[in-house]
Amino acid sequence: MLLRTLAHRLKTALQSPTEANPLDDAFTERERAQVTLDSIGDAVVSTDFRGQIVYLNKAAERLTGYDEISAKTRPIAEVFRLVDANSGATAKNPTADSIIDDQKRFAPDNCVLVRRDGTKVPVEVSSTPIHDRNGGVTGAVLVARDITEARELSEKLSRMALYDHLTGLPNRALFADRLDSAISRATRSGNAFSLFYIDLDRFKTINDTFGHAAGDRLLQTAAERLQQCIRQSDTVSRCGGDEFVALLLDCAEIDAGFPCAFKIIETLSAPYDVSGRLVHLSASVGIAVFPADANGREELVRAADKAMYQAKCAGRNRFQRIHHGDATLRRLATPADRANDARQ
Repeated sequence: MLLRTLAHRLKTALQSPTEANPLDDAFTERERAQVTLDSIGDAVVSTDFRGQIVYLNKAAERLTGYDEISAKTRPIAEVFRLVDANSGATAKNPTADSIIDDQKRFAPDNCVLVRRDGTKVPVEVSSTPIHDRNGGVTGAVLVARDITEARELSEKLSRMALYDHLTGLPNRALFADRLDSAISRATRSGNAFSLFYIDLDRFKTINDTFGHAAGDRLLQTAAERLQQCIRQSDTVSRCGGDEFVALLLDCAEIDAGFPCAFKIIETLSAPYDVSGRLVHLSASVGIAVFPADANGREELVRAADKAMYQAKCAGRNRFQRIHHGDATLRRLATPADRANDARQ
């Protein structure tokens, strides 16, 4: 309704001041249209039937970086240049289509406006044809809105839905999706991959001694260290509390994940600065391999969790995995164990 009213007032304002107007004097109508258009927050640009600009309101001047004098007679696609936010490819300005089709048209989603100074602004854009009193199309009105805040909020909400708020790691939902994808790919290709279940040993004492805020900072540090231990193609996720899981793709050999497990244990065992004091923790890691140890997502997670629990029972600061073909668990030496063996 607002757009229809604006289009009518723009049409009237562009008529000759001497042309009769049954509702009001032409000059008064022009002034009223000017005040109306300049008082709204959306950018409004009108064109003739060739798509050349005849008017910009104040919001359009601020948004594009063009004043009305420098923009007049320029093609709308030049002043209001749209590109895809991801690829940078030119996005179609809807003005020409709205004039040709005599219909309201919209710019593609996820487009941004390239301002006169080269900066980019996320926008929502529509174009509506302007008609003369005989119903002929004489031009179009483009209306645009800066949606920077809305897009940032949307991205923030999307991230909150998929990432852990404390560590920034993928949450359970996103990790489950990636694990399902890994199972599908491995099933097709015949390759194996490893799933690690990682638990920080005696983490509760940190919260009890230093408080939950200090414990949260330690978890953030542990998450950063874990990300340094895996490849870019792999995924590490926080399950909750002090538990993490890691997905290592394309481990063609059954024991291919073992070097990474050693690295994780060594990295997480390095001292942490907690409230100005150096604190030492260790980690227990359980490993399950697809498809040798389990062939479904839930079964694989349970196998890795069980292996991690057995690693804790065996003395912590180590990793274990289920043997292929039997239900027993084997203990694998940590770097500290190997150093002790060398001294004996």
